[in-house]
Amino acid sequence: MFADVPAPVAKRATQLFQESVDANYRWTDRLFAALMLAQWIFGVMIAIVVSPRTWIGDTSQVHIHVWASIILGGVITAAPVALALLYPGRTITRHAVAAGQMLFAALFIHITGGRLESHFFIFGSLAFLAFYRDWKVLITASAVVAIDHLVRGVYWPQSVFGVVLAGNWRWAEHAGWVMFEVAFLTRSCHRAMLEMQNIALRQAELEDSKESTERQVAERTRELAEAREVADAANVAKSEFLANMSHEIRTPMTSILGYLDLLRDPAAGEEERHEYAEVINRNGRHLMAIINDILDMSKIEAGKMSIERIPCSPVQILEEVYSMLGERAATKRITLEQEHVWPLPAMIQSDPVRLRQILMNLVSNAVKFTETGGVRVRLSYSAETLVAEVSDTGIGMTQEQVEKLFQPFTQADTSMTRRFGGSGLGLRIAKSLAEMIGGNIVVTSEQGKGSVFTLTVNVGAVGEEDQAWSLDDVAKAAQASVVTMSPEQAPDAADLRLDHRILLAEDGVDNQRLISHLLRKAGAVVEVAENGRVAVTMAMRAMESGDAFDLILMDMQMPEMDGYTATSLLRRSGYRRPIVALTAHAMDDAREACMRAGCDDYASKPIDRAKLISVCRHWVEKGASRFGEEPEIKAA
Repeated sequence: MFADVPAPVAKRATQLFQESVDANYRWTDRLFAALMLAQWIFGVMIAIVVSPRTWIGDTSQVHIHVWASIILGGVITAAPVALALLYPGRTITRHAVAAGQMLFAALFIHITGGRLESHFFIFGSLAFLAFYRDWKVLITASAVVAIDHLVRGVYWPQSVFGVVLAGNWRWAEHAGWVMFEVAFLTRSCHRAMLEMQNIALRQAELEDSKESTERQVAERTRELAEAREVADAANVAKSEFLANMSHEIRTPMTSILGYLDLLRDPAAGEEERHEYAEVINRNGRHLMAIINDILDMSKIEAGKMSIERIPCSPVQILEEVYSMLGERAATKRITLEQEHVWPLPAMIQSDPVRLRQILMNLVSNAVKFTETGGVRVRLSYSAETLVAEVSDTGIGMTQEQVEKLFQPFTQADTSMTRRFGGSGLGLRIAKSLAEMIGGNIVVTSEQGKGSVFTLTVNVGAVGEEDQAWSLDDVAKAAQASVVTMSPEQAPDAADLRLDHRILLAEDGVDNQRLISHLLRKAGAVVEVAENGRVAVTMAMRAMESGDAFDLILMDMQMPEMDGYTATSLLRRSGYRRPIVALTAHAMDDAREACMRAGCDDYASKPIDRAKLISVCRHWVEKGASRFGEEPEIKAA
């Protein structure tokens, strides 16, 4: 019935169609029950009017038509009405009504003497029977009319045709007109059924659309509720993280500011001043590590972390990690050991910086949470996979703590933050970096007994020349990985002298003094501009006078005119001398923004003395060669 629609919609449409058809059957049955009772009464009244009492000599009696309409009409009406009232909607009821209606039409024609006008009762009855929208009912009615006209037309033509003598085929003429009407009514019933099917289909589609919409609304509501729960949980986690970050940042800042006050004390001795400076340096580096973690996490979340794949030595990387964390483990009086499962490849294809950062985070985390016993790293290689197992005898974790260990802005237990410190970002960063270089980190832990962090990294196939190291090779590599430098060999700013003019655009007074001091100590002539507008004016004036600055160090965040605007304005004005951006923004997009503004290079704050002098030397040389000048760089 509904072949071109989805099965659920077709099933529902069929159900609705059947319900509509059944309802129509029952309604029409009740209609005919009332109609047949009314027409019975009407027939009796017509019989009384048309057929009064008859006189035969001295006697008179009620006309036979009156008794026929009362008795025979009642018999004809009784069965269909009873079925319509007791069994509405059934097939037998419809056909009984059709037969009864046609028999009463025959009675009505009889009691009116076969008048031509009385035959319209038949056509009207067929039209009413078409309300059923069931063509089979019309066939039953037509058959009753044909049989009635045939029998009475042969044996009692006056009762049906109003004449004493009638042709043998006159009944067929009447039956033909009935069949003619039935043909049109059958077509009408068929179209009505199609309309009912279409209505049922539309209703089913509307219900399906409504249910689909309600399901979608319910699904979206559920998703929104879940998203809200996740967002609420994330907000709580971030609030805890921000509180933790505040603590982590304020703690070294407190030491830095406090020891700076002690450093300014004129009564402090040389040894005390040296100790204060060491504390300030140590806390400053700790503060930088925290900031770097936050930046790394931001880069990872933004998809801006860059990864490379170059040859590197896994043994050497592990040795570097041990050399950096050995002192911390010794301070806590715990062991820090490594185990190599031979053969190990001499070289692998991976990102050495990220691999070192992952191992640093894992080993550092193990050292931090271990108070007795020690930490061991087991390094092995199999099936193109490098495996590093970092095991400790620390406090361990529950399964619930393990499950949320790598979530951002989350630690296994916030009480651990107060006890051991930390930002809660290290392990998340390690996990993300491991996935970015083609690896993974899994954790097994038992509370009170320690944890095992297993790093696996796909490093690809190893060439024959890099397949395995001997113990002698390992010893040589370990020795080569530790660079020893005597105090006489240490780099000094005085080894990188400059003899050129540099314009420093910087609004911070303290930074002006610091950077100017470093550059002047290196031999440069430094002039300072407190904002971008002044820097543009000084740079253009110097260029017009024929004594242009060899280099501009441009801070990008300044009042009145920032470094981006100042650099763009200089470039549009034809200024071609080197400009190096100075900014505390360390994200990749910040560097790109500086380059788009017209800067030649980029240096992030805080300032590293050696790197700053190296960058300046490079661009002084490059700027001189750009204009065909000989760089006048002198040794100390």
